[in-house]
Amino acid sequence: MKRSKYLIVIIIILSVSSCALKKEYVIGDSKRLTAKKIIKSINENEHDIKTFQARARIDYFRKNKVKTNTATIRIFSGEKIWISAPLGAIRLLITNDSIKYYNKLERNYIKTSFSYIENIIGLNITYEMLEKLLFGQPVLELSPKDFAKQLNMKNSQYEDKLRSYIFKKLIDYEETQLQGLFYVNPYNFKLNSQKFFNYNDKTPQSINTISNDSQKAFSINYKTYNSINKHVYPRKILFLDWNNKSINIDMKSVIIDKKLNIPFRIPKGYSQVIVD
Repeated sequence: MKRSKYLIVIIIILSVSSCALKKEYVIGDSKRLTAKKIIKSINENEHDIKTFQARARIDYFRKNKVKTNTATIRIFSGEKIWISAPLGAIRLLITNDSIKYYNKLERNYIKTSFSYIENIIGLNITYEMLEKLLFGQPVLELSPKDFAKQLNMKNSQYEDKLRSYIFKKLIDYEETQLQGLFYVNPYNFKLNSQKFFNYNDKTPQSINTISNDSQKAFSINYKTYNSINKHVYPRKILFLDWNNKSINIDMKSVIIDKKLNIPFRIPKGYSQVIVD
């Protein structure tokens, strides 16, 4: 069951690579872009990839221990996401309304609704939002009123400290109010990072700040962007969950807009794992 949950979490933060595109940042807000123009640029730079395939190295960090795996990922935009371990020993299929998984080693399978992902990451997310997350786009629709009215001038190894146009948006999730932070790359208008934390945990002193680094957060950091045939997408992603477990994804190769097959059939005789 731990393997099942681990693989499902991996899918949530996957992305892809090849043909390097140099990452650049403006030194200051010399363009004097308004929030409306920034949002327009974000929308104009949304991905239009129809099919996507990549092989990924996946490093999972927990309690100072590292597990490394490789996997093949295939995406039919707007329809399904498929991940397969070597030799098809473990496979996962995510569609608009369902999650299916089987493990040949343990001879078991999972069939559940898409909403199971919400229970894993603690966010109300749709399939469309999941795809946006994979391609470095904001998972929420931003408006000019969400603009934090500043260009973050820092440039460090942390993606949410890179020079970025910053947007913040409040989100209601069950009985919790979350704040989402979106750090927009001023060069390609993809994201450097998107981060979510419990807004109710903010102290009075920090209520007007962008974020409080001491708070627990769920974040996705886009470390490198690449391009193939003018399709720009993240090559490296660092995923950090609420409990500081992290998964680093490094895509080694990618194929875009080619015909793909999605083989998935649960073998007979496997036992079902109930996760709902």
